[in-house]
Amino acid sequence: MLLSINTKTKYAERRRTKRLQSFGFDELALQAVFFRTLDRLFPDDKLILLTQSRAWQEEPDLMAIDKDGNLFIFELKVWESRSDNLLQVLRYGQLFGNAKYADLDSWYRKFNGDSQSLEAVHASRFGVSLPREAFNTKQTFVVITNGLDRRTREAARYWRSCGLDVRPWVYRVYDGAPEEMLLEMSAFRVGDNPYEDLAEGYYILNTNISNTQEDHDDMVANGKAAAYFDPWKFKIERLVRGDVVFLYQSGVGIVGVGEADGQLQKQAYQGDPKHKDEEYFMMLNRFERVSPPLTAAEIKSITGINHRFMSTMFGLDAESGKAVRKFLYEKRRDG
Repeated sequence: MLLSINTKTKYAERRRTKRLQSFGFDELALQAVFFRTLDRLFPDDKLILLTQSRAWQEEPDLMAIDKDGNLFIFELKVWESRSDNLLQVLRYGQLFGNAKYADLDSWYRKFNGDSQSLEAVHASRFGVSLPREAFNTKQTFVVITNGLDRRTREAARYWRSCGLDVRPWVYRVYDGAPEEMLLEMSAFRVGDNPYEDLAEGYYILNTNISNTQEDHDDMVANGKAAAYFDPWKFKIERLVRGDVVFLYQSGVGIVGVGEADGQLQKQAYQGDPKHKDEEYFMMLNRFERVSPPLTAAEIKSITGINHRFMSTMFGLDAESGKAVRKFLYEKRRDG
């Protein structure tokens, strides 16, 4: 729900939801917006993204794997109140529900350009070692649909009552300024993350050492904040000049800290021309290494919060960010 509030009278009026067609948007147009903002909507601490749809292919918009190896199938639907909206995502269940680990691994490597296996990345991300036969034993179907689409939401509820894990992921659109459409959409939640929307100038950025030592070394040696490939590279676009970035090494802790210079740069990933512009980065002013690294347990002790360090980048509240920075500058400066 979106409310328009008169700041003088305190009167609140609910904004009326619109249909995408009233803005001249079709499914491909919304899909482009969705993919471009996926880094803010997709919970990379809870799901590993396997694939993103390609043009003219019979495949879901997204597929992902969770900690237990369950396959999540996402499908975006623009045309409201059509009876076949849910049938399409169930059709994908037929096509991909019997996929074996080798198939999942192949999709992951092709999409992510990753030399590591899905099995290794999964173990590193979630701290569990799944046997290959445990992957894709269950499926969850997610239909991305307009809040006005009553029929699709009712159908999802019916199939869920029958034991099929079907979930609506609801978006809403509203009139904005001239030539503007307002889109309301919460990040997809496997479980609640109260820190997903924080943007108070303090961020923890993973150095990607779980995938390659080279990325980690580059960030720490050169004092830079970087992320790689769609959609994770777009997280770097969030940073503005002066934002404090803590570089976090998986399994070790914070190994560096600096302030974003606000100048977004792009280059080929690890210098490979096949991966043009797949690295987004900003240089970090006043960068300092942290020695010894500040561990996850120490961060919890300082902030009083048990953060999950599985995502590419996440925000800290200002109070926690200031406390961590103060501790580092007073006790862990390494020049």
